[in-house]
Amino acid sequence: MDLKIGESGSFSKTISESDIYGYAGITGDFNDLHVNAQSSEHSLYGERIAHGMLSAGFISTVIGTKMPGEGTIYLSQTLNFKAPVRIGDTVTAIATVSEILNQEKGIYKLNTFCENQYGEKVIDGEAVVKYLGLPANASFNNVKETFYSNEEIKTLNLKKYGNNVLISKNAIFYNPEFVEIGDNVRIDDFTTISGKVVLGNYIHIAQFCGLYGGSEGIYMDDYSGVSSRVSIYATSDDYSGKYMTNPMVPEKYEHEIRKAVYIDRHVVVGTTSVILPGVRIAEGTSVGSMSLVNKSLDAWGIYVGIPAKKIKNRDKNILNLEQKLMKDLNSRGGHSLNHNTLWRCV
Repeated sequence: MDLKIGESGSFSKTISESDIYGYAGITGDFNDLHVNAQSSEHSLYGERIAHGMLSAGFISTVIGTKMPGEGTIYLSQTLNFKAPVRIGDTVTAIATVSEILNQEKGIYKLNTFCENQYGEKVIDGEAVVKYLGLPANASFNNVKETFYSNEEIKTLNLKKYGNNVLISKNAIFYNPEFVEIGDNVRIDDFTTISGKVVLGNYIHIAQFCGLYGGSEGIYMDDYSGVSSRVSIYATSDDYSGKYMTNPMVPEKYEHEIRKAVYIDRHVVVGTTSVILPGVRIAEGTSVGSMSLVNKSLDAWGIYVGIPAKKIKNRDKNILNLEQKLMKDLNSRGGHSLNHNTLWRCV
């Protein structure tokens, strides 16, 4: 598939505080200019700004998913940073084919830039990519093919599940008879759920996650979610050396630590984070990417690191949005959620 000069694609995203902390957690760039509200007040910009490479990453999103799209290989990218991006700014990345360098080999030059909601350029540059198009037999699953139908969910033998539940056909359940799922829940590809796991309403579990509830259980309350590759353990081997630690060893030689894990309402956990047995993450708290949670976290905080430590308070505007959502649902005759869920009790 040949590209033509002038073909273009775009991607937009509003930058949130969580985006900045998540990017800092992944890269290790905790420059005060990005994460310290107090010290950044005395900076050139008078407030925190997003990492430049965070916005630049949206150009990669366009090239890999929009223009040219699937199958594209990055060869080079130049970047010129023109203006800061602040929390709340909407950044739009645009890539346009500007030159055909070698059509036979599928090598193209793209004009790339990012602009904010005012049309002001924050980044510009050029990319060189290799794109030969998708194979003739390439196909991609749509939502109906990727997720079980309601009739198919019945065959999973879950203890309980509600309305509008999306479960990937690539997810794995061990002891599904101990799994309870509320309304409006999505479980993505290659996630493993083992033992007792109880999910509330409006919950998302992203790809490659592991929820190991054992006999004590993992309890996720309404509006909570975990990003890709998060691991949550309500059961673990004893690593002290007093016992053996292999599931193939007879039980009398090993010792399991079993303590329930509670993820309260409006909690979000960043990619590749690990949550250990006995932890409770209280309402409204966010955990940054690649964090280790080995003790309970207080409500409405932003925590990052190994082990996770609080770096600031989290905005409670989520609660206002929740009320608006409920009013919107009720006005349309939608399902009203019951927030008095059993696992909120201390």
